[in-house]
Amino acid sequence: MSEASPLLNVKAAGARVAMGVLPIAPAPDPADLRFLADIEAGPAPRLWVDASAQTLEALLIARSRLDRVDDALRLAGAHFADGRLRAPGRLSAATRSTLFAAVAEVYAAAGRPRRAGAYASSAIGYADDAVSLYRAHAVRGLAAAINGEYLLARESLRVCEDLASTSGWDAVHPDYDLLLARILVASAALDAETLEATAEELREGAPTDPFWQYSARAAEAMGALTRRNYDEGMVLVATLAGGTGAHSSHTMVRGFAQGVYADLLLARGEPRRSLAVLEGRVSPPGHALCFDMQRAAALIALGREREVLESTDPCIRMGTEHCVRTLTPLLLRRAVAHARLGNDEAADAAFAEGFYLSEGLGGSLTPYLTLPRPELQRLLERLAARHPTSAGAAGRVAGMLAQVPSRDHRPPLPTLSPREERLALALRGPRSLSQIADELDVSPNTVKSQLRSIYAKLQVSGRDAAVAVLEAHGFYV
Repeated sequence: MSEASPLLNVKAAGARVAMGVLPIAPAPDPADLRFLADIEAGPAPRLWVDASAQTLEALLIARSRLDRVDDALRLAGAHFADGRLRAPGRLSAATRSTLFAAVAEVYAAAGRPRRAGAYASSAIGYADDAVSLYRAHAVRGLAAAINGEYLLARESLRVCEDLASTSGWDAVHPDYDLLLARILVASAALDAETLEATAEELREGAPTDPFWQYSARAAEAMGALTRRNYDEGMVLVATLAGGTGAHSSHTMVRGFAQGVYADLLLARGEPRRSLAVLEGRVSPPGHALCFDMQRAAALIALGREREVLESTDPCIRMGTEHCVRTLTPLLLRRAVAHARLGNDEAADAAFAEGFYLSEGLGGSLTPYLTLPRPELQRLLERLAARHPTSAGAAGRVAGMLAQVPSRDHRPPLPTLSPREERLALALRGPRSLSQIADELDVSPNTVKSQLRSIYAKLQVSGRDAAVAVLEAHGFYV
């Protein structure tokens, strides 16, 4: 084999991958993606031309679509800075557009939607034909949806639909970024029908690509949650988390699926188990996935309001560096915690900020769904009273929520001390109180004293009733 052959193979695979992300060609072959993901890019040429830029584009796409996010970021950082190529280039407008779209895809895969949006906007600006414009808007739609900018995301999705219907292409193949954007937008709108239709497009769009298939199941799980088919959703999530294909998935999609899992458990009245599955999860920079926000919902259900505030204080300190999609529900959950603690001014301020942020981004209902309905209603009423110009919008949100079946929000479990929790965990089962005392290394009188305190907090008069209340609140994970 000549020395030129490997280079020719890279260029040929790169050309196929670069073509495969466009709406006029089938999705890239997973074999090409794997081949290119292992290729070292090497130094930048003195002058970028269309052929070398197309290869770089394909290398970026391969890394992002195989979830080699760190490699993709290093490659992007080596050749781009401040929104432009580090080295000069003599590129056609279409090539420059699709190259910048590939960089945007990398940052979207890394959960950095604002950086992704900046490169996607450049891709839109450079596009001089319908194909590259479609690609650029698909990526911008994903960046906007990750950041919770649903109005902007819907605008890009609409542009793609218009281009597809008017361009005269023989066929329009599914765009992976566009389908992910549609999943996020449909999730925000509680649109189970679109979620299920998008899952089908993912399954059919690249039947041999496990990453597409994983994303399809994640969309189905969210659809099940939206339809309140909790058992079906749990089965789907179990295959996502524990199936043999779990490793063939994207970081952002895995995080999305993890959030759906936690929400399913919360919806089934199992806040402790919801909290358990989020244990140890660390939010990525920027918090496009915010596990502190997810945990806050379970903590509210457990009546642990101070922990809600303490655990989300670092998110608040991030200021404008925090992803606004996950900041909105975080603010609303902090509002409930403040209200329960009697901090009405802080509650109203947090609620107003979250409410206006949600309205400005497109009016998603999902941030409200994990909130106890009576407390949410009071916060909406107080918002309308304090800000009369917002009364109409607050009433609209209240009316829309009234059409959504309420989750079974029981009164929060009273806070138990650490020692009471240890005893409560030991209550379920056949052990006698003396055996429990031995196990906990305390006296029988101490057990009896702590039991009286637990019974008083749970408003019950005996052990069986206490265990029943604790089970109903998901105390026993």
